[in-house]
Amino acid sequence: MKQIDVNEVYMLFEEIKKQIKQVNENSTIDVQSQIEIPDLSEIPNLTAKLDEVIDEVRKPIKTEHHHTFSIASNKIFFVVIGVCIALLISLFVIYYQREEITNYKDNDLKYRYIKMEGEITPTELNLLENVFENKRDSVKIIHKQVKEYEKAVLEEAKRLEKVRLKEKEAERLKKEAEILKQQK
Repeated sequence: MKQIDVNEVYMLFEEIKKQIKQVNENSTIDVQSQIEIPDLSEIPNLTAKLDEVIDEVRKPIKTEHHHTFSIASNKIFFVVIGVCIALLISLFVIYYQREEITNYKDNDLKYRYIKMEGEITPTELNLLENVFENKRDSVKIIHKQVKEYEKAVLEEAKRLEKVRLKEKEAERLKKEAEILKQQK
């Protein structure tokens, strides 16, 4: 179905309206001789042009936005200064938190090392503190030793648990054997 241009239809009605006014003014004139039927063969061409215009309007338009930042305004200047101060405070807080977390990790490793050794004398404790303060390479070695010890303890615990379960199973089987002997 072809579309008809609204403007063309509007113009047709306007022409009809004008001609009806003229007929009313000159009632003696023959109405059919004055009314001209417009040429409707141009309607498909006009609808094609209208479709082209609609397609052109629907195409996206590339727009560029340019924003300028000026600290000439007092409000913007104070906001920028406030953000900078907040950023600096955040950086200091993060730095001290990292230091605190490192201390907690070191203390945890010291505790695990002492637990691995079993006992420690005050002299050995001072030596351990000095190692953590000065020699980071030694700390890596201590960390490796503690990891290996904890792995060995865990494997031993698993082995003991298996032994305990096997003993429990053996006791259960003994009881079942005794019950079977009594039934015979």
